[in-house]
Amino acid sequence: MITQEQAAKRFEGSTLICAPTDKKRLIIPAFGYTGAIKTKRPEYLPPDYQMVMQDVDGLEFFNPKDNATQVLKQQDGCIICYDAPGLKGKVDEYIAGHPNAFKTAEGVKGVIEFLKQNAIDPATGKADVYDTDTAFAAGLIGAPEKDKIVPGKTFIGAKKKETVKAFKVAEGVEFAGPTGTPQVAQKGGGLYYQ
Repeated sequence: MITQEQAAKRFEGSTLICAPTDKKRLIIPAFGYTGAIKTKRPEYLPPDYQMVMQDVDGLEFFNPKDNATQVLKQQDGCIICYDAPGLKGKVDEYIAGHPNAFKTAEGVKGVIEFLKQNAIDPATGKADVYDTDTAFAAGLIGAPEKDKIVPGKTFIGAKKKETVKAFKVAEGVEFAGPTGTPQVAQKGGGLYYQ
């Protein structure tokens, strides 16, 4: 049995960095399309990261959950939503069936409408689809490097502050849970989170 004291010592050594399932974000790079319009988008600029409205070429769309207009930048825009079981597979299948989706603003609108039907927040029953850019997306844990982000090639990532340390527990090993209650790692083993 792995005690809480033994677990604490394991966390001092080499551990994995993991994200709780509901914190992962599905990123759909969607930049480089034709048909963008001149619009404004809030940007948080260094050094103090104050919000400034910037002129950009982009595509405006509506996020029902936030009741807000989003602006997908033509130059480096990415669509983002929280991952849900099976959502990445559905999105990848949609993209495979629409290989030209990221060439035009109309094609990107089709991707966004597909997401609005499939990226529903269960707590509100509303779609939660919003905009970001490659700089933010590349900073997520699990993301490719910025220059390797390609339109239509989806990936999952998490903010570093939303991650936890973990170590693997082999199948059948008993360990003390957070309240000291013994638990047993199920088939295939599991992760012990800090």
